[in-house]
Amino acid sequence: MNRGSRRGVLAQGLGAGLALAAAPPAQGQPQAPPQAQAQPRPLVVAAFSILGDFVAQVAGPAVTLRVLLGPEADPHEVSPRPSDAVALRQAALVVRNGLGLEPWLDRLLRAAPPRGRVLTASDGWPALIANGVADPHAWLDPAAARHYVRGIGAALAAALPAQAAPLQAATAAYLTRLEALEAWVLAQVAGVAPERRVFVTGHPGFAYFAARFGLRALATPPQAWGGQGAGQLAALVNQVRGGQVRALFSTGPEDATLMGRVAAEAGVPLRGRLYAETLSAPDGPAATYEALVRHNTGLLVAAMAG
Repeated sequence: MNRGSRRGVLAQGLGAGLALAAAPPAQGQPQAPPQAQAQPRPLVVAAFSILGDFVAQVAGPAVTLRVLLGPEADPHEVSPRPSDAVALRQAALVVRNGLGLEPWLDRLLRAAPPRGRVLTASDGWPALIANGVADPHAWLDPAAARHYVRGIGAALAAALPAQAAPLQAATAAYLTRLEALEAWVLAQVAGVAPERRVFVTGHPGFAYFAARFGLRALATPPQAWGGQGAGQLAALVNQVRGGQVRALFSTGPEDATLMGRVAAEAGVPLRGRLYAETLSAPDGPAATYEALVRHNTGLLVAAMAG
């Protein structure tokens, strides 16, 4: 399954100013003491854009943030660059998701062990199992996202003990916003009749979100991405027809054609794109995690209630 080009993004840290060489003092004048050089900010590496946003919301300019997979990149299929290995070796903290999402990063970490801690953000959160495999998309549940953020905040405070207090304050403030976000989604979903709370996507990544908010998430079978699974795809089309499902979505350009086919065969319009594994570009509708959840919820509620 090819889900788009890979792009690494290096977040812009606040670089130290360039030191200008001062003219030597005139003979007989006292020399000024050498200026202390600005301390470099610790490097934090995040596996993909959503985890990078969690780090950025907590750490702000306290760290230099490198996101290995930037907006619109697929965390499943990756060809790491030599500069990724260099960044990992220098990192004070590496944040990954776990639950089998990033085997490419596991291999890279074995080849380039970081000097600091590797945080698996999903550790301790109960995984949903589908077909005997853990679903890695826990972050789409805002409650799981708070679990991720707590772990990230604690790891950052441990890595930067001199800034522990402001990091803890930033973590608490962000957690409060995520709690408000969850309450907002619940209020939006409450306006949809229970029998209409079902949607279909081209990627099976919304089980955690659906479980949190009392929705039913259907998805195209994985085999359909390779042109197989015709029987399962036909069953899904019949389910859409028979169940009066009106909320059909793609999750990106990679599955737009497939979902367009499902929509055409079922006689139901495609209602837009949901974001699951990546943020949008900065000028897009899902440039942060909070924006992603609000964007997805707005599209889902309008389609399910319509």
